[in-house]
Amino acid sequence: MPDLIEFSVVRSGTASLTVPVWTIAGKIVDSKTQQTVIADFTGANTVKFPQVLGQLTNAQQDRLVEMIVRQILEFKFGV
Repeated sequence: MPDLIEFSVVRSGTASLTVPVWTIAGKIVDSKTQQTVIADFTGANTVKFPQVLGQLTNAQQDRLVEMIVRQILEFKFGV
C-alpha cells in the first residue's frame, strides 16, 4: 500500500456552502447478542449531517475532516 507523506489538514477559515443534508439512522447493538441496544438513533434521535458537526468539539471535527480527506484522496487518486 502506498505511503502518504508531507500530509497535513489544517483548519484555515470558515465557509458557507449549500450542501445536501443526510439523515443517519440506526441502532448500535452488542456484537455478541445483537439484542442489547447501546445507542438508538432512530425516529426523533436521528442524526443530521452536516448539522451534527456543530455538536462536535473542534478536535472531533478536525479528526473527522482528516478521515474524510483520506477517503477523498483514495477516490481521487486510487490509493
